[in-house]
Order: sequence, then structure tokens, then C-alpha cells
Amino acid sequence: MTHTNFLTLLSNADLDQIHLATLQVLEEVGLWLPNLEVLQILEGAGAKVDFEKETARYPADMVTKAIDQFPGSINWYARNPENTIVLDGSRTHFSMPDSALNIVDYEGNHRPGLPKDGEDICRLCDALPNMAVASTGVNPPDMSSGILEAWHTRTMFCSSSKAVFGVSRKVDMVLEMAQVVADTCDHLPEGVLPLVAIMNPFSPLYNESDQLAGMLTYARRGIPISISPEVQAGATGPATVAGALVQQTAEFLGHAVLVQCINPGLGVIYGTVSSVFDMKKMILPYGAPEADILAVGTVQMARRYGIPARNTGGSSDANSLDMQAGAEAMMSTLIPILAGASFVLHGAGELENTMAVSYEKILVDHEIIEMARRFARGMGVDADTLAVDVINDIGGGPRGQFLQHEHTFRHFRREQYMPQLFVRDIYSDWEKAGKKGVARRAADRVSEILASHEPMPLPAEAQKEIDAIYKSATKVAENL
Repeated sequence: MTHTNFLTLLSNADLDQIHLATLQVLEEVGLWLPNLEVLQILEGAGAKVDFEKETARYPADMVTKAIDQFPGSINWYARNPENTIVLDGSRTHFSMPDSALNIVDYEGNHRPGLPKDGEDICRLCDALPNMAVASTGVNPPDMSSGILEAWHTRTMFCSSSKAVFGVSRKVDMVLEMAQVVADTCDHLPEGVLPLVAIMNPFSPLYNESDQLAGMLTYARRGIPISISPEVQAGATGPATVAGALVQQTAEFLGHAVLVQCINPGLGVIYGTVSSVFDMKKMILPYGAPEADILAVGTVQMARRYGIPARNTGGSSDANSLDMQAGAEAMMSTLIPILAGASFVLHGAGELENTMAVSYEKILVDHEIIEMARRFARGMGVDADTLAVDVINDIGGGPRGQFLQHEHTFRHFRREQYMPQLFVRDIYSDWEKAGKKGVARRAADRVSEILASHEPMPLPAEAQKEIDAIYKSATKVAENL
């Protein structure tokens, strides 16, 4: 069962104002897009292009035409058909952490991320039912850019059987690996790859040539694209949350229009990585409540355009797995579910303002997702759940109890959230069991999973082909 009474912060009139302001920004300011082919495509579709300044301004009717072509849902195929997900706003799907530099391992060590961590994080994703999209979690600091992108793709496909996303650079290599995997999958529609692309524009209102080129390649191949601006309100965008949402929406629509110019009807996801810029600490805090407000606004605008939305969740600015980490993770996990986001990237495990991944926090956030899902499900109200007959049957008084009633046996498992990690023991029982807190219990569970869980393996020939692609990419990068 999924909830349909979505959390909203903006009225329909507010959404109309934001949309009209967005159209004004696109028509009067436009985007700086330093890629000749992109500018030529946009000019051919009706944009007002200044090739010398490398800018494109979008007439309102051009934007409206593109919005009318957006499909309402996206099938995100995984190599294991049981792990294929549908992005349509009816359920929120979470990923693992992404692009951190450091690791807090389950033995408590704080250190740079290693390639082995990426494999282990993907295996954890594969084992945890609330994790739907694979991610390596880390960017090993000593890995060069060309090798890094090849490593991300290889690791996700080989160490997890769940949905995989494509990085926005070295796109040909990503597509080559995805095609190898697709050739082993009988459940994929003809010509479809098990992939969705992730692309983040830059603020204010621009992108870079290489990422735009990758976007063109993905769009031509028919890969759905998640477009997620990262406005830093007060620094790279207006200080007001509403102004940041307008600029962010312009950045999204400017790129989504380009996608429709290349491949009309191709799926797009409106995402956000935006927050306010902390004027005291000079950072972009992901645990800020304003980031959560922007998350809800993004989902509402996406729903207005009839498309899936992506949020960022499970992140914390805390430097350890403490009360701050739990509070910020709960906020940024519950809100996307209540708002109806389809996809949450950075969905579990992050600390230090996304700079570190905690193995323990991955398990804690997984439990938080379970709690949030139960809350969002609410209560079903019908004759059976109202239980008037049961109350009459038991009657009142101190001897009345419902423990052995047939109604209880039928309902309690579905009605109750049963914690797998959090503690509900009375103190004396908890003390006898070793006084293990949540962090220790999480570390023990991580150790158990990594010692026992293996994802569905790729066929040997496919693994060999992917290894060869990775080796070739490594040689090219080393020779640059």
C-alpha cells in the first residue's frame, strides 16, 4: 500500500507563480551552455541563441511544448528483474551514499575510501530491502577521473543486482558496459539498457561542455536522465528559498527541454541537491531544514509537470553517528516519502556534509527508512480495522485482553513496525545482553552481511567483457 495524501508546502497558486517566474528567467536570462552542438540543436528548436556568448534563451511556448512531451513514469530496469523499479511518485526508492571521499568503517576507523569499500557498499545495497539503487558510495582519492568513472560503473554492475545509474562523463564506456549486461537479460524490452543517467547542472544557470556532450549521447541512446541542480541559496542563487526554487527549476527545465529536442518523450526526473549557503561556516549544509523545504517544493513542481522527482536524503552534517546525525537523517528521509519523491540519491550512510560514509549509519538509515515508510502508510479505516465487534467481544474491565484474539493474530504483523536494529528491551534485559547501543548493533550487522551475502553473479563471459572494458579505460587514463 502506498500513501496518496502527499505533504505539500505550496498552494496551486504558488506553483503557478513559480512556474511563470521560471519561464521569465528562461526567456530573459537563459542558460550558458558552452557546447556548439547543443546550441545548434536549441536554435533549431526555437531558442534564441547567442553563439558568441554561448547562451540560449527559451521562449515560453518552446518550454511548454517540451513539458507536454514528458512521460509520467520511468521503468528503471535492473539486471535482476525482481529489482526493477518504477518511478511514478507512488513509492520512494532509496539509493546508497555517493561520491564521498572518506569512510568510517564498522571498526570505527576514519580513513580515505578504498575500492574495496565501493564493492562492500554495493553488496550491502544488494542485501538491504529498503535500498533500491546501487552506488559505490566513495570516490577513492588516489583514483584519476578516467579510471574513477569506469570503476563506478563496473563495481555497481558486478557487486549488486539492483538498479544502476550512469555517470555523466565517459558515457561511451558506461553504455558499453550496460550493453554487455543487457545482453545477459531476457526481461529487458528490445533496445532498453538497465540504466538511468545522473546529471547535475551548475549554478547559476550553466553547464560544462563535457557533461552536455554526455547528456546528448545518453538522450540519443534513449537513457532516461535525472537532472538535479545544486543551488546554494545566497551564494550561487537567490538567498530566498522561493528564489532558489525558481532558479533551480529554470536550470532543470533548460536541460529537460534539450532532452526533448533530441529524443521527444524520453523520461526525465526533476531532482534537487540544493540547500542554503551557511554564511557563518561557508558550506552547503545538507541537514538544513531549508534543504527539506526545497525538497518538497521540487516534488510539487515535478508533480505539476507530471514527472518523477528526485530528492537527497539520509545525509547529515554531523561528524559522528550521534543525535544530530539521527535527527537530520530522519528529517531528510521522512520528508521525501511524505512528499512523494520517486528517488532519493545519497539515501543512507552519509556524514560530514556528504564527505564521509559510515557503514554503521547505512544500517541506521535503513531502519529509519522502515520507520518512515510505516508512518507514511498511516492507518486503513474500514469495518475490520475499526474493530468495534472485537471491542464488543472482549468487553471492558481489568481482565479484558486482546492478545489471544483472532483479530490480533491477523493484524499485528502488518500494523506494527518491528525494529530490526533499534533497541526496545527494558534496561535490565539490555544490560544482560551486553548493553549494545545502536552503533554497535549496526556494526555487528554490517559484519554479518559482508561475511555472508553475495549478489547474483554476472555470467562469466559478461564479467570477462566488463573487466576488459575497465582495463582498457584504465590504460587510456594512464596514458593521458
